[in-house]
Amino acid sequence: MPKRPAGHAEAMREQILEGGRRAFIAGGFRGTSVPSIAAEAGVSVGLIYRYFPSKEELFLELCISGTPAELEELAEHLAPIDDPVERLTVAIDSYFDALLQAIGAPLVLQALAAAPADERIRTALRRRGDDLRGFSAAFVRDAIVRGELPAEADVDEIAAATTMLLDGALVAVAEQGDALDRNEVRDRVVRTVVAASGLHAAAR
Repeated sequence: MPKRPAGHAEAMREQILEGGRRAFIAGGFRGTSVPSIAAEAGVSVGLIYRYFPSKEELFLELCISGTPAELEELAEHLAPIDDPVERLTVAIDSYFDALLQAIGAPLVLQALAAAPADERIRTALRRRGDDLRGFSAAFVRDAIVRGELPAEADVDEIAAATTMLLDGALVAVAEQGDALDRNEVRDRVVRTVVAASGLHAAAR
């Protein structure tokens, strides 16, 4: 039997995840079955179980996949920006880019709704929250080094509050849908973080 290319398994896994993303958005977490995921992905039910032991595991992977790598790439993109408010604005814009993609808001909102009854989903959300808080904390520590925040700034407190504000944007997405003015929501978050933290341009 011919050996499949090394990248075949990863490509198939991504195909299943993409089908699962479409299926969950269309049917909701509770209303989506493994056969419906298989139909969306164009694969057999058995093949899905080779990659994911359950529907829940596939859903959890969608909720958390890519976050650390995306945040690391964003950090590299932000590093050359000197103005702290501009840097914060670009960071939140990038969050909105992810939030408004299919993998973002709809699936995380479903996860939030399902979390009270499912410890695995709560665990996935905590992992996602840890990633966001970790990135926010790195942003704050960098601002302290740059002289944009005082040395005594409470890194963990600012990071936790900022993450809560970012996830509050999920509610705005759910409430406003296509009418959402992302720039308005972004600017409100930026103004709140700046006012609460005292973020300012470093003296030259």
